[in-house]
Amino acid sequence: MGLSKQIAYRLQTLRAAAGLSQEAIAEKADLSLSLVAKMEQARKADPRASTLIALAGALGVRPGELIEDLVDPPEGAFPSKKEKKKEKKKGKKLREALVGAGGELSVVLAPSANGHKDEHKKKKKKDK
Repeated sequence: MGLSKQIAYRLQTLRAAAGLSQEAIAEKADLSLSLVAKMEQARKADPRASTLIALAGALGVRPGELIEDLVDPPEGAFPSKKEKKKEKKKGKKLREALVGAGGELSVVLAPSANGHKDEHKKKKKKDK
């Protein structure tokens, strides 16, 4: 497996252990959110030393911890483009099935939401 995926997995693991969001890490490291996201998705092949040092500081670890003793991420941690495309297609089919050609989903949900408001009004009247 590639080095960028190993670093990405390490970064994800350390960030999760620290209980921090990508936004928080980016802010603490004075890096863009886009860069942090790309690194965690293994889309940034060769991060600069200064980037690794900033990330390590934000995570509260030594810079070496980001690159020493790297292990391969678990199977499926970084789906291939083909797998992503397949999942996207599944999601699109599901949306189409739920919404339908004429937007039936909004019609189905609207009475339910409206009924909830009416129940709330009835409860207020009872309380008075």
